[in-house]
Amino acid sequence: MKLCLKSGKCDKKAEPFLMLDNRETDMERYIKRALSTIHIAIFAAVLVFSPVLFSSADVDEKASDFYREIKLFETIVQRIRINYVTDVDPTTLIHGAVRGMLNELDDHTMFFDSEDFRLLLDDTEGSFGGLGITISITPEDNTLTVMSVLEGTPAERVGLESRDKIIEIEGESTEDITTREALTKLRGDVGTDVTITIFRNGAPEPIEFTITRGNISVESVPYYFMVSDDVGYVRLTNFSRNEETDSANELKGAIAELRAQGMDKLILDLRGNPGGLLEEAVGVSNLFLEKGSLVVYTKGRSMKWEQREYYAEERPVFPKGKMVVLVDGGSASASEIVAGALKDNDRAIIMGEKTFGKASVQSIVPLTVGTDEEGSFPGMKITIAHYYTPDGNLIDGVGIEPDVVLEEPEMPLVVTKLFSEGMFRIYAENYYDKYGETGVANFDSDPGVLEDFKAMTREKNFQFYPEAYAETLPDGGYGFYASAVDGEKDLVVRLLKREVIREAEGDGKAYEFWRQGDDWINKAIEELS
Repeated sequence: MKLCLKSGKCDKKAEPFLMLDNRETDMERYIKRALSTIHIAIFAAVLVFSPVLFSSADVDEKASDFYREIKLFETIVQRIRINYVTDVDPTTLIHGAVRGMLNELDDHTMFFDSEDFRLLLDDTEGSFGGLGITISITPEDNTLTVMSVLEGTPAERVGLESRDKIIEIEGESTEDITTREALTKLRGDVGTDVTITIFRNGAPEPIEFTITRGNISVESVPYYFMVSDDVGYVRLTNFSRNEETDSANELKGAIAELRAQGMDKLILDLRGNPGGLLEEAVGVSNLFLEKGSLVVYTKGRSMKWEQREYYAEERPVFPKGKMVVLVDGGSASASEIVAGALKDNDRAIIMGEKTFGKASVQSIVPLTVGTDEEGSFPGMKITIAHYYTPDGNLIDGVGIEPDVVLEEPEMPLVVTKLFSEGMFRIYAENYYDKYGETGVANFDSDPGVLEDFKAMTREKNFQFYPEAYAETLPDGGYGFYASAVDGEKDLVVRLLKREVIREAEGDGKAYEFWRQGDDWINKAIEELS
């Protein structure tokens, strides 16, 4: 990758630990995959002791004010240590002060104590026990929000959706919760349950989900296939790198296979992709842009980050074919770099919703000065720059406007509640047990699927209406519930078939089936025709 400064001087070396902030889960995933013991040592040396980052040239004119305030802080600490009515744990005191200090900065600069930082550096190859969601505290309402749901995960199987507001975890309110605290509560051992309560637009009351944690292993390109004779589809879920592969190379391989199947037009799906590494955003863009094209540039306050420009450096693998990029409100950071680069270079049509609007670059800094007796040390994440699209647009807080605006349909309440009670999954398991490998073929010719499903939900005592309200309705409200299901017949049957396919053929085939009927993908195919 070529990095160029404003002066025109270029550096071939890629910055190894540059992150675009894209919610907590991405940072964790990158740290877990990419940092080895050697990486940590190099990183500490470069970022903590680098004379470039921390030279006297970077000290502003108000340095004396900082020193005065630091002296004030030291005096207060000493007064507390000597005079406070009880003994005070110094770690608790100082860490609390540091968190308070960083809270005065942007939302993406934060401190991690030794335990949390150790978990981030734990080499788990990107796998962990969780639900399969990315979350964020949305600034407009300060609520814990599901930003994206990964396909084939426990969260998808129970019907969680992006934009769901998590208002309780295990019966405790999430008001004023931090992202880190929420992650700690949501993650756990594989096979254990967690109960969350969400608020969803269009639902008259909160909905409770009990979800069994699964082993979440994130692939950058989990699915790709042909959606018509000449249009290929690729799902890109993140921008990451580990010792074996990286997102750009995974995508490159998928494109090669699709081209071998006759693809000359491409749909790149970045919906719900929260981002990842800056280098990977540039690498992915390079697959489609001519060598020498400007992908993105960054600006920071320090001399090192005054301005850096990132160019496509390799020959593209798909330089000419028509292309659509799908984005939504969960497409953030590195996703926005790719969308912005392809849009500003007139390489692709951007379709969907306005993106999230997160345009900041972070460094992850191990604070080895705080190493304890066990060898653990805290760390911090600090915003060092903002990035700009090739046309000079800073999208932080604004997002990228699509060329073609699409609206995501809301899931009907009856379907949401059926999902939350696991009814689709239970029916599919029973259906597969009954028909085995012939289940998928049998499903299409089975006229009794919908009635059988309604009968099963009744046997399972599924409650569509609150119990107190149902008691006032004829037959407990079953007739009204059955009518609601009939009103969504096509969607219900399609969801049932997806789960039957999942049971018989796995997540990949289930996802391919589901996307073949995706309204946005169908509109993208029309746009490419």
